Amino acid sequence: MRKLFLTIIISFITIATFAQTNSSIPKILKYVTMAPDGTVALTVFDNSNDESIKLEAANSFYKYQLLDSKTNEPIFSAKNNGKKCQIDKSKVIEGTYNIRLYTSNFVITSKIKVSASRRLAASLREDGVAMNE
Repeated sequence: MRKLFLTIIISFITIATFAQTNSSIPKILKYVTMAPDGTVALTVFDNSNDESIKLEAANSFYKYQLLDSKTNEPIFSAKNNGKKCQIDKSKVIEGTYNIRLYTSNFVITSKIKVSASRRLAASLREDGVAMNE
């Protein structure tokens, strides 16, 4: 009985010592929006450890907007020149949005989920506020 008890205790200590937490592993979200012809029109990358969201489009776009997913009202809008840009996460809060890109020929719309920025996540943890994971 003592051997069994000692084995269980040593097992728990070993597991607790070598267990890894996944809080340091970044959560990377990738959204791909397809064009009607089957090609990739828009790709959105959101790494939970980055302070920005990366947008890459197949065509150059001159403007983009983040829209509230419930009301479809613009929350953030900016001009762009080219096929890529970054959106500073400090401009928006964590949540679900529609993103709309304007090109010279058409408008691309996609639904995305924005994760909290690293600074916001750290401040929430310090305050003891639980984040949606």
